[in-house]
Amino acid sequence: MALEIERKFKLKTPSVLDGLTGEHYLQAYLARGAVLLRVRVAAERAWLTLKSAPLSATTRQEWEYPIPVADALQMARQPGAYALEKTRFFIDYKGHTFEVDRYHGGLEGLYTVEVEMAAEHTQVELPAWVGEELTGRKGWDNESLARNGWPEA
Repeated sequence: MALEIERKFKLKTPSVLDGLTGEHYLQAYLARGAVLLRVRVAAERAWLTLKSAPLSATTRQEWEYPIPVADALQMARQPGAYALEKTRFFIDYKGHTFEVDRYHGGLEGLYTVEVEMAAEHTQVELPAWVGEELTGRKGWDNESLARNGWPEA
């Protein structure tokens, strides 16, 4: 088991992505309950991920396993599955890697930034292009975005 400790923000300045190459992701959510079950496909790789309920605003348990891409695509097409597509960009800044997501489809125009930390108390200096914090805000996690679309606020 691993802990996922991360903070999430809006992207203030999309032009920070100019000239960068990102990686396209398909993320499909298969079940919500004691754990959240997600399948993710990126190029020729795929993963099955289980996430616990949040332990705090920034922390949850996460288990991730590589699976064949064909299996992942078949899972994503199952009745009841809901998905989103995005392009993820990785930007290193002052000792941390910031993951900037540009969403597609019904979420076109939405950009978010995530930064993973080693511990909840880790200090992270935020770049000027990082905007409003979304950590722990209902509707802004990727599962909610896939299920409900744009958040109300």
